[in-house]
Amino acid sequence: MKFYIVTPTYNALSWLERNVRSVADQVGQGVEVHHHVQDGGSADGTPQWLNDWQRKHSDAPGYTFTYESVRDAGMYDAINKAWDKMPSDAAVTAHLNSDEQYLPGALKGVSEAFEAHSAAEIVLGTYIIVDANSRYICHRRPVRPARWRSQTVCEIITCSCFHRVDTFLRRGIRFDTRYRALADMLFYREIVNSAPRFCVRPQLITSMFTVTGDNLAWSQASQNEWDAEMNRLPWYVSRRHGIAYRVNNLLRRIADMLSPAPGKYSIYMPQKDERDTYCIHRPTAHWGMRTTADDAEK
Repeated sequence: MKFYIVTPTYNALSWLERNVRSVADQVGQGVEVHHHVQDGGSADGTPQWLNDWQRKHSDAPGYTFTYESVRDAGMYDAINKAWDKMPSDAAVTAHLNSDEQYLPGALKGVSEAFEAHSAAEIVLGTYIIVDANSRYICHRRPVRPARWRSQTVCEIITCSCFHRVDTFLRRGIRFDTRYRALADMLFYREIVNSAPRFCVRPQLITSMFTVTGDNLAWSQASQNEWDAEMNRLPWYVSRRHGIAYRVNNLLRRIADMLSPAPGKYSIYMPQKDERDTYCIHRPTAHWGMRTTADDAEK
């Protein structure tokens, strides 16, 4: 199965190097990967690094790497531009932000899920949340999205969502570039409203999401967009947001109780060609609980 993975980036080379390595090592056991990086014209050495990486891996079996470095209107515009370059032989597509990584065997697990559920249009997996020093915070299980909850809750995280290409192209849903922070929720709300067939795999741990401190979701821009969206929605939709949020969290907790607890995760660290493995001593699905991770193996 061939995957087309897109990554938007801008002046984030230290994160991007790790991201690219985590995608490249997914190849094998029936998995092919075309990874495209859409750079917004970085000035931190990113274009040169991308050129060097592309040249060094031009003959890698099962792996294609492309990039473009041009000015864009922000992250969501970059993702849309990258999706416009979708190769005709891709079967599954996803996007992975530059400060995120795929975990070992992630795409193989996604491929197996699609093969086992031939009618599935979207596969949802679990992701691990770490801090800027790669220390474990918690993990989040996927739940089957509902239209009423998705009106005000982003029930899908980009780093663990995978789309079957034919239905993705047929729907033609893309990010609304008028938004800087809320576009994820609006994108997935439109996706859920189109009634796709989901394959929800809580036991499949696909990716790592980093809380860097600069995440748009917690910015003032996000709050401003959120306030405007709540004012735009019908009063009964905005009023039930609290219920939707609590139901979503409850379903995640139930999914976590029914799934094996993650015991470790392996990720790339700065300027390393091999993954480091970290043990999770106190796995939790609750973001508010501060936990620690020890370096288990290097």
